[in-house]
Amino acid sequence: MLNGLGTTVFIVKNISSERKKLRLFNIPIYYGEERNLLAFNITESDIRDSLLKGILFKKLICNEISIIKSNINLLQFDDVQKFFLKKYGITEGIEINENQMCNTFCFKQNIYLLGKKNNNNRVFTTPEKFINGIYYNHLFHILIRHNGRELVETIDFFVYESNGVGNGFDTIILNFSPKPRSILVADYAIKL
Repeated sequence: MLNGLGTTVFIVKNISSERKKLRLFNIPIYYGEERNLLAFNITESDIRDSLLKGILFKKLICNEISIIKSNINLLQFDDVQKFFLKKYGITEGIEINENQMCNTFCFKQNIYLLGKKNNNNRVFTTPEKFINGIYYNHLFHILIRHNGRELVETIDFFVYESNGVGNGFDTIILNFSPKPRSILVADYAIKL
């Protein structure tokens, strides 16, 4: 959703007590070595998932890695998860600094998408227009979750402006048809 226009990084360091070579996402990291995982085509989504329950989580708990720098978007993490991230040195990307907002945009989280879930419909809308692109030196993208799984734009869905280009994004077309009991929610930013 939100990233500065500068370089986005997630840099980890091998601090294993046994001075052994580690593998993160199949990337070798020797003792004392630092790696920016995003430089190896690891996605922010992969990192977010791994911080919650994957290899990054396990390596942090076992004190085999430390996070040197991260500015990826981790806004969707709850308070317990944010406490965990802060404990291991992540301070950027987990909260919005009010000074950054400049009263120009606002974040909406866990907003239910509007549209029929009937095994047939693939078109859904948001209750308000959202930002999808660069706005006030930040890059925004809508984050959509289907039954808790994060969807990938251009693979799982596409976004459109129903009133024409330049009038604001408000329409999502999925590449599948959700079942009636599906939970379809989104996080996005709106202009103030």
